[in-house]
Amino acid sequence: MVNEKVLIRTKFRRLKKVSKFMVILTLILAIILVTFFIGFLLNKPPVINQNKIVIENPLKEIVFANKNEQGLVDKQQVINQALQEFDKDYINYILLALGVTKLKRSLIGYGNPKVEFKIDEELWSSEIIDQSLNTQKSTIDDPDVRFHMPKTEIIESLLSSDINQFVINSVSSGNTQIELIASKPELLSKGYLGMYKDLTGSDPNLE
Repeated sequence: MVNEKVLIRTKFRRLKKVSKFMVILTLILAIILVTFFIGFLLNKPPVINQNKIVIENPLKEIVFANKNEQGLVDKQQVINQALQEFDKDYINYILLALGVTKLKRSLIGYGNPKVEFKIDEELWSSEIIDQSLNTQKSTIDDPDVRFHMPKTEIIESLLSSDINQFVINSVSSGNTQIELIASKPELLSKGYLGMYKDLTGSDPNLE
């Protein structure tokens, strides 16, 4: 009888230990999941119309087509082919690298953000309407900002391992130039000043 009581107590103690272990394990897993979820929210990609922006690098297929059996890529051939196939997908990709997702419609009556590109002898433009990129090979009425950027520089940026840093370096070296056209209140109301500082490291000199 005594042995049975001792056995029951031993089982009960073991059960309590197992229960405590399960509770602690559950808490640890919960903390890990919450930490992961918060990290995901803080690092999630920009959103357009409640959907993640997923724009495939337009050079992806060109690079694949110019890769030999050893896996080496003929970079010059890629550049030559990209120069021939250059279209609005290249502009949209570089717009994201420039930080266009930070722009917004003016709340004080200036309308949508309008960006123009002077690329060699070509003019491209994009208007951000409801946070969608509307890009075309033409000028645009009353652009807010004009980027001067060689076409080869855009292609090189798409080939780089870190396009955002490439663009920052390109602005710093003068290969890419930013021309602020709109007034300071308009630029400020659309979010350009923050974008300019991210690219240049300084505030624009505006009166």
